[in-house]
Parts: sequence; structure tokens; C-alpha cells
Amino acid sequence: MRTLSGTMFTLPLAAALWLAAPLAWAQTLPIPGPATEAAAGETAAAPASTPQAPANDQRIGTVKQVRGESWLGQPGARRPATSGEGVFETERMSTGQRGAATITLKDGTILTMGPNSTMDLSQFQYNATTQQGNFALNLLQGSVRVVTGLLAKINPDMFKISTPTSVVGVRGTDFIVETEAAR
Repeated sequence: MRTLSGTMFTLPLAAALWLAAPLAWAQTLPIPGPATEAAAGETAAAPASTPQAPANDQRIGTVKQVRGESWLGQPGARRPATSGEGVFETERMSTGQRGAATITLKDGTILTMGPNSTMDLSQFQYNATTQQGNFALNLLQGSVRVVTGLLAKINPDMFKISTPTSVVGVRGTDFIVETEAAR
């Protein structure tokens, strides 16, 4: 029997392919870098009446790409996400039915959200000098592709992703998590 192995679990190859098929959208979105950022061009700024990002610039990352409807902030105070905008700890990000967004965090972690997704960046601390910190993401619904940065590589025990039904301890470098909304 052929299997797809990781340090956390082993799946039969057929099951792994079955799970990967609905997430084909994640393969079509490029990982941000100098070439994709230059090709993306400039995006329009949010209207003046739109809620603003937190005043302190303690950003933990940056929105790199946005397709379709994507928002930052809590319900009732959310604002359209735009490329180049800062992302802050405890901030919520959501995408619409045809939306997708990519965020790059300070440690190099890349988060790519699929359509109809909502996630809370519950906790992120990173010290660039010591390369220590922690990361906690709560995926409330939808899907997110994660390409881990330095935090998960140096101290994987401090990198956690939660869904309404589980907590995932990360032992890989590129993976996708998908969940349905809690009922």
C-alpha cells in the first residue's frame, strides 16, 4: 500500500488525493514574492468612512494579495483588506464567496485563505533577534493554506492552528486546513 507520511499521521494515498481535490484553488494562488507583488500592481485605498486599522503600528504581518471580497477586523468594524495593509494580533480576516487573500507574517509564514473563510490571528509574537515566539490561529470556517516560517521550523510546539472541532500541532512546512462553520 502506498501512503502519504508525515510525523503526525499517515494516510493512504487515495485518501490524501481525495482530500486534496477540493482545495485545488490553493494551488492556483502564487506564493507572494517580488515577482508576484510587482505583477499585482497598486490597489485602491479604502474609502475614508471605512473603519481604520489600529493606531499603533505593531503589525504582525502584511496583506500581500487580495482577490474578490476580503475584510479585516471584527464584525461591525470590519474594513476591506487591501494589498500592503498591516495585519495586527487578534485581528479577524474574512473572505467572501469568490474571495481569497494572502498574508505574510514577520517570521516569513504565509497564510493563503480560500473562499468563504474566516480566521482569527489569536496570538503572534516573534523576536527577530532570538527567533523565538509563538503563533495561534483559529480557523472558524473555510480553508487556509499555511507555508510555515521560522517559528514553526525552530520551535514547532509553539505553532498551533485551531478549528471548531480540533487543535493542530504543526510538524510540516506546507499544509492546508479546512473546516465547516460551527453549527
